[in-house]
Parts: sequence; structure tokens; C-alpha cells
Amino acid sequence: MQLGSVANDQLALNHAAQVAARAISLADIPDESAQQIAISTVEQTVNLNDVEVAVELDRDTAKVDLRFSREVAVPIIGKLFKRVELRASAVMPRQLATN
Repeated sequence: MQLGSVANDQLALNHAAQVAARAISLADIPDESAQQIAISTVEQTVNLNDVEVAVELDRDTAKVDLRFSREVAVPIIGKLFKRVELRASAVMPRQLATN
């Protein structure tokens, strides 16, 4: 893996967090469904394996936190840092249906 790949993965993770937060903020999604919706959205948005997804819903916001760990395979840096952990987070205002 090259260092550019770490930067690309971070950008992809940031994007996935935003898309997932938007997906769970757009309707009256119950807490028990939000986690699965966020996981499915992340899987459809990025090509990264084993991304950890955490979801927080409250009355006004939907928050998604992502964590991804990747091996560093650059000769000198890889000896110092075997793995690098990438994180991304996004918060969106909830768009609840009004009747």
C-alpha cells in the first residue's frame, strides 16, 4: 500500500460517513433500523472491508462514526507503524416527517 492510498481511504471514509448520516436522517427511522441502514449505505458507498459503524440518533440529529484499520506496507514507515487507524464522523439534522 502506498501513502496515497491512506489519503484516498480517508477521503472515501469521510464521504461514506456523510452519505450514511444523510440516509438515516431523511425519515422517521427507528433506532433499531438505523445501524443496519448505515452499514448497508457504507458498504454501497466505499470499497473498504471491515469498516466499523456506530450510529447515534437523537431527536434533532443523526450521527455516524466510522473506523477503519489498514496495514501500512511502506518499507520504513511500515516498520514503525504496522497499522493506521482511520476515522470519520458526520452529523446531519434529522428531517422528520410532520403531519
